[in-house]
Formats: sequence, structure tokens, C-alpha cells
Amino acid sequence: MTVAEFAAIIVAISVVVAAVFLVTAVNNLNNTLAKLEDTAHQLRDEGLAAFGELRQLVADADAELDKVDLVLDRADQATTAISETSRRTHEAVQDPLIRSLAVASGGSKLARGLLRRRRDV
Repeated sequence: MTVAEFAAIIVAISVVVAAVFLVTAVNNLNNTLAKLEDTAHQLRDEGLAAFGELRQLVADADAELDKVDLVLDRADQATTAISETSRRTHEAVQDPLIRSLAVASGGSKLARGLLRRRRDV
């Protein structure tokens, strides 16, 4: 066997080893790609489910906010009505009360004056 034939055999063996290595590497990459594709589909499905749940939560929260708005509106109306009633009650009671106190004060002064005159006489 000549040196050229020996070199040819070594090159042939090297090519076969390189080919086996490349086939194995491509096969591993293909398996990894398949696993990544499965993971991507799984993430997509879980993401869509989570997004659906999120939409439902937002819809529920919106409905609850509508209820809270209604309660706040009614509380505002009640506060306004109570304030108006209080103001009107104050106006209705204040004038007669002041007048009654003035009459009582004047009557008291009149009575004291009459009693003093009786004592003096």
C-alpha cells in the first residue's frame, strides 16, 4: 500500500466520522426543535386560557365597579337630601326659637319690673 492509498483511507474514514457526527448533530437539533415546538404550543394554549380568565376577571371587576358607582351616586343623593333637610329644619326652628327666647326674655324683664314696682308701692 502506497502513501497515497493510505492517505485516501484516512480521508475516507475522516469523512465517514464527520458524516456520522453531522447526522447525529442534525438529529439532535431536530429533536430539540420538536421539543421547542411542543413547548411553544403549550405556552400558547396556556396563554390563551389565562387571557380568557383575565378577560372574565376584568368583566367581573367592571360589573362590580358599576355597582359601586350606583352606591356612591345614591350616597351622594342621600347626603344632599340630608343636608337640605338639615338646612330647612335649622331655618324653620331658628326664627321661632329666637322669637320665643326674645319673648321669654322680655316677659322676664317685664315681670321683674312689675315686681319691683309692687315692692316699691
